[in-house]
Amino acid sequence: MPVTPTPRGPVHWTEQCANRADPVVVLLHGLGGDAGFWSAEQHALSVRYRVLAMELRGNGITPTGDEALSIDAMARDVVSVLDEQEIDAAHIVGFSMGGLVAQAMATSWPDRVRSLVLAATFATTPVSSRLFLKAVAACDARSITAKQRYALILPWLFSREFLGSERAVPFLSFPEGEPEAQTPEDWIRSLNAQLAFDGRAGLAKIQARTLVMHGADDVLAPPCDAAALHRGIRDAAWCSIAGGHLFHVERPQRFLDALLEFLGDASAR
Repeated sequence: MPVTPTPRGPVHWTEQCANRADPVVVLLHGLGGDAGFWSAEQHALSVRYRVLAMELRGNGITPTGDEALSIDAMARDVVSVLDEQEIDAAHIVGFSMGGLVAQAMATSWPDRVRSLVLAATFATTPVSSRLFLKAVAACDARSITAKQRYALILPWLFSREFLGSERAVPFLSFPEGEPEAQTPEDWIRSLNAQLAFDGRAGLAKIQARTLVMHGADDVLAPPCDAAALHRGIRDAAWCSIAGGHLFHVERPQRFLDALLEFLGDASAR
């Protein structure tokens, strides 16, 4: 896995492409995720794009570092990777917490953002999700296991329809024996960084061509919060997909088709 040194510590990421001269797409995962979150999409996109999947600070194997963890610090890390790789601008795809990082990039480094995809995200964490995630953090502080945390969060990730289907079976049990790269402490630090971010005032400043994508049954990033992003960003495109928070898992081809269509159009401009 490539690593980029920064003043805040190393940043880890993965790369797939057929041609390194292709347009660059940067994929930003959500809270507690890593580069593997995007494995299917990274492989599919790499036919047409040079695809970088980040491991955001405090997530995956990218360490938190000495500096206070924040969404802006995560965005600076992404810019550092672009600088090191001599990439002038990239298509930025942010999912959930990664969508906050994408917004921070679009407002603070607008010239580095060729286009913007905000998926299953919001400008600021909704009240219902804050209450839930803080409750999970309180359990984490009492040393619950990763398996117990997964059981708490799982019903918030998928739609009821999906959870009742055969397709959900592989997701209903925690994968035993897999090492946890992220410590509970870093999960809480990442959560606090997410909860501290409020991008509502910055939406009107976003100039990048933008697509807002959401799951119609998402309870963690409700459709009303996606609609607020759509209203707040000038000329943003809109895509609603049946499914819960992880709608890209529930409807993978629908998600990929919409993403490729938008990126193809944005690349042609």
